[in-house]
Amino acid sequence: MSADNNYGFATKLVHAGEAPDPLTGAIAPVLVRTKTFSQPVFGVESKWQYSRGKNPTRSILELKLEALAGGGQATVFGSGDAATTMFLLTLKPGDRLVCCKELYGGTIRLFEQLFKDFGIHADYVDVQDLAAVKAVQTDRTVAIWTESPTNPKLGIIDLHKVGEVAKATGLRFIADLTFAPPVTTDPFAYGAETVIYSLSKYFAGHNDVIGGAVVTKNKELYDRLVWLQWSVGAVLSPDECYRVIQELKTLGMRWERVSASAQIVAEHLQKHPQITKVYYPGLDDHPGRDIAIKQMKNGFGAALSFDLRSADLHLIRQFVNSLQTSQLVVFGESLASPETILAHPATMSHRSLTTEQRNDLGIHDNFFRLSVGFEEPNDLIKVLDEALAIFNTNNVAVETNAATVAN
Repeated sequence: MSADNNYGFATKLVHAGEAPDPLTGAIAPVLVRTKTFSQPVFGVESKWQYSRGKNPTRSILELKLEALAGGGQATVFGSGDAATTMFLLTLKPGDRLVCCKELYGGTIRLFEQLFKDFGIHADYVDVQDLAAVKAVQTDRTVAIWTESPTNPKLGIIDLHKVGEVAKATGLRFIADLTFAPPVTTDPFAYGAETVIYSLSKYFAGHNDVIGGAVVTKNKELYDRLVWLQWSVGAVLSPDECYRVIQELKTLGMRWERVSASAQIVAEHLQKHPQITKVYYPGLDDHPGRDIAIKQMKNGFGAALSFDLRSADLHLIRQFVNSLQTSQLVVFGESLASPETILAHPATMSHRSLTTEQRNDLGIHDNFFRLSVGFEEPNDLIKVLDEALAIFNTNNVAVETNAATVAN
C-alpha cells in the first residue's frame, strides 16, 4: 500500500509500505540480509547495489514510516542518537540551534560534548516564547529544536506556538517526538519541517530493537541524509528493520493499553504520602494538560515521573531493591516495552549533565521515571506500595525535602 492514501491509521500500521511478495505470495515482509547485489548491466546503476546504501527491507520500513507520519521522506539509522547525529552532520560550523530547556540527556551530550567542538552550538530557552527566541537568535541560527513530551519530566511544549515562532523568525522547526509517536501526535500538523524518532521505544516496543528515524519534508535535507546513509553507514540492519515493521502493527493497541495503565498508576502515586510530585500529562494538575489533550490522541503514553519525599540515598537504594525483588519492575534505561521499567535519570539518561544542570531541571537523586508496561496496573501498584513502605518504616518526614524541586 502506498504512502499517499486516505486509509485510517490502524490500517496504515498493518499495510503501509507492504504488499504480498510477488515471487512467493508471502504476507510477511521479505527479509533481505544480503550485503551486495548483482548488477545486471555493465555501466548502468541499479536500484539495489550495496546494503549500506539501500536495502529492500529497510525501504519497506521507510515507506511505512512516511505513511504513518502523514508525509515527508524517511531515513532510518542504527539508533535514535544516530538519527540525531546524522541530522547534526547536515549542519555547518558556526550554525546554532534554539532548543527547549529540557531535552533527553543523550541529545544534550551530543550538543555539548561532541558537536560544540565542531562549531555547532545550542541555546536553551522557552521555544514557545517569540521574544526569548529572538533574544538568542543570530544570523547563524538555523532551527528550533524541541521535544514534546519532554524527557524525563513529561513537560508539554505547545507545538502550535513553536510553529508560529519558527514562521515568525524564519527558522526551521525540528521536533524529537519519541514520546509522542504518530499514533498520538500528527508530526507535521504544527508546521514542523523534520521529525526525529527513537524507533527503540514505542515503534518497536518489545525491548529487542535499537533504531532511529528522521522523517522530513525538506527534500534537500532528505537527499543529504540518504548520502549520509551511504557514506557513513550508521544504518539499521535488515533484521532490525524487519522487527520494527512487524512490531509496528500493534502500536495502536500497545499505546492505548500502556496509556490507560499509566493513568491509573499515576493517579495512585499522586495520592501517596511518600511522593511529593507526579509528572504525567493525564493528571489534572499537570500544567500542560490542556495542550496535551489537543496534541495527543488515545492517551498520553507509558512514561510518568515522580519525586520521592525522601532524599536519603540509603532508603532510595532499598526502594529500588524492593522493586527489583518483586520481579515485576525492571531497573534500567529505556521505556515503552511490555515490561515496566524504572529509570533513575540522574545516574542514567542525564548522568552526563553537571550537577548544576541536573538541579536546574529538577533531576535530583530522589527523582525517577517509570515506564508502565503490559502488566495489570493493580499488580504494579501493589509492588510500588510495598517498596514505598520502606520510607514509612524508617520514619521519613512528611515535609517536602528541599532537594525535590518542582518544574
